[in-house]
Amino acid sequence: MIVLILSMLLNEFRNHFVDSLIEDYPKTEIIAFFRRLTDFYFQWPPTFYPLNPDYPLSDRELDILSKALVALKEHKPLQYIIHDAHFYGRSFYVDENVLIPRPETEDLVNWVLSDFDQYEGGLDVLEVGTGSGCIAVNLVKENNNFNVEALDVCAQAIAIAQKNAIFHEVEVDFIVRDIRGLEGWTKPLDIIISNPPYVAPGEKKEMLPNVLDYEPHLALFAPEKDPLFFYKKIMVVAESSLKVGGSLYFEVNPKFLEELVSFIKTKTFEDIEVRNDIFGKQRMLKALKS
Repeated sequence: MIVLILSMLLNEFRNHFVDSLIEDYPKTEIIAFFRRLTDFYFQWPPTFYPLNPDYPLSDRELDILSKALVALKEHKPLQYIIHDAHFYGRSFYVDENVLIPRPETEDLVNWVLSDFDQYEGGLDVLEVGTGSGCIAVNLVKENNNFNVEALDVCAQAIAIAQKNAIFHEVEVDFIVRDIRGLEGWTKPLDIIISNPPYVAPGEKKEMLPNVLDYEPHLALFAPEKDPLFFYKKIMVVAESSLKVGGSLYFEVNPKFLEELVSFIKTKTFEDIEVRNDIFGKQRMLKALKS
């Protein structure tokens, strides 16, 4: 149980912060939490604490840090506490309606950008399951040749994605749409990209509480008996709407990669390529429409 303190010096509270969380997180991660909180809320530089250990926390500062401490003790992700996540060097608003962007997904964005960095002319792109909009926003931010439409079944997620696009001053057409009911798109597409729900429900036992208890299950889990369910639905759209030579990019669950590759080979796609993410896991797939 955490006891809220009425007044405290910075060094005293930091020690209290570490002691309260040491059973739940590694100490290095706790220190990182504290630095991130003080940077986000108070814009303190990294040198502030070592130079000002006896700084008396104001009532406001103490209240903010104490509430964050309680939430961390309950395993709430830091990104949801401060409503801020970093992705591709940029800041994105997040809450429990969207997944927290992962660093490995940056590799998928990099792949698309590197494939088309010399391309001249407009490219029509569809992202399926946009969530916070981090993929769509970064594609447009990095390459103004991309004309991106991005859909998500969750209206709250689309609202967050729109907020992030406005913040980063890019134009993306965000659409509330359920891929399960689509058989094609409104126009021919050059690129389809998706990081769909791909975690099998049986993997829940392997997941940490900060993910399982807070991140949206709608965006995490595939149906119990069909881990490729959403890939298959996206493939329906890709088959009918990708131009010949068009590119399909997926983030994938390594556990079902072989099965997914076999499925794609039964469709009108060729040149299937798989790449590892920054952690060395087979996490990304590309296929070309034949």
